[in-house]
Amino acid sequence: MRSRIIGVRAACLLLGLCIFSQMIASQETAVSVVPVPEELRRPERGEAPRYPEDLVIGEIGQGSAPLGAYLFAQELISALARNAPVVERFSSVISEDVFEEIGSLNTRSYRIGGGRNEPDGSVSFLVRFIGRTESITGELFVRSETTGWLLDDLLLERKIPLSDIRDEYRYDFSPYERFF
Repeated sequence: MRSRIIGVRAACLLLGLCIFSQMIASQETAVSVVPVPEELRRPERGEAPRYPEDLVIGEIGQGSAPLGAYLFAQELISALARNAPVVERFSSVISEDVFEEIGSLNTRSYRIGGGRNEPDGSVSFLVRFIGRTESITGELFVRSETTGWLLDDLLLERKIPLSDIRDEYRYDFSPYERFF
C-alpha cells in the first residue's frame, strides 16, 4: 500500500512538472520586446536641438557664440592640444606655465563648451584638455578685432585625475530617450 501511495505521488509530481513547464514556455513566447519608436528618440518639429554634453564643461558646440569665434576657438585649442608651433605667436597672452601644463598632460583629446558673449564684448568658451589619466579644465576668451578674432586670455584650473571625474558625475540618460 505504501509503495502505491509513493507511486501516485510521483505520478502527480511528474504531471505537475509537465503542466508547469508548458505554462512557463507559453508565457515566454507570449512576451515580446517592443523597441522604442524612432519618433520618441528624435526631437520633434519645434523642439530645440540637443547637443552632446561633457560631464565637466557642459554643452559642447557653438552655443550663443558667433560662428567666427567658435571656429577660431576650435583652431586655437586644437593647436594647443597638439603643441603646434603656431601657438608660439600667442606667447604674449599665454604664459609659459600654461604651455607647460598643457604639454605635460600629453593631450589625447579636447572639448570646447558652448560659447557665450561676455559683457565686455569678448566671447568665452569652457575648454577641457583630456590626457591618458588626467584632465585640465579652463576658460578661453577671444575678442573680435578688425583683422578677425584674437586670443584675449586662457585661464586653466589645476589638473585632476580622470577617475575623480568619473566618481563625481554619474551617468544620465540621453535626453532623446523618453520613458513612460
